[in-house]
Amino acid sequence: MEGPAVPTPDQTAPLNFYRRGRTPIFASRMDQRFSWCCYIPDGYDPAGDRVHPLAVLVHGSLRDADILRDAFIDFAEAHQCLLLAPLFPAGIDDAEDLHNYKHIAYRGIRYDLIVLDMVEELAGRYRVAKEKVLMHGFSGGAQFAHRFFYLHPSRLRAVSVGAPGTVTLPDQRDWWVGVKGMEEIFGRPLDVAAMRDVAV
Repeated sequence: MEGPAVPTPDQTAPLNFYRRGRTPIFASRMDQRFSWCCYIPDGYDPAGDRVHPLAVLVHGSLRDADILRDAFIDFAEAHQCLLLAPLFPAGIDDAEDLHNYKHIAYRGIRYDLIVLDMVEELAGRYRVAKEKVLMHGFSGGAQFAHRFFYLHPSRLRAVSVGAPGTVTLPDQRDWWVGVKGMEEIFGRPLDVAAMRDVAV
């Protein structure tokens, strides 16, 4: 049985109070255990035709997604860039787990695909350059950004990796220490040529 039709967001409609500036935290449409918030710069015009850059900001182990977003507001205003900050709660499928998202895949969850769907969800409402985004992560978020770069270089314009606690080296040790088995796990080979096109 089909449910009621979900209206498609109108990118030219005026932005209501909660869809401009600092937004609330919204549940992910792909998996509602996860969520996101964003920042829309003052210069964003729903009736205009400008396509704005998008920066994805990945939190560390403290899960301070909204604080991380707020730290980049000056950057967003200076570059008329929209900010997307995913939130990956601790304790998913294991009450003691703090690290689930950092290695991209965890107990059947693909955190990279969740982020890509969040980008699509945001692009359904705002005019953003969704095909190639900026990504920043620090500490635990840097671990995610670093491994996302290995898996999806074609989706990145630039990536900033700050102080990751662990890294994946491009050698033949097993994933996640190295990249051996990456294609079997993720269905994506390491594409060094595409990685060279990304500003790091």
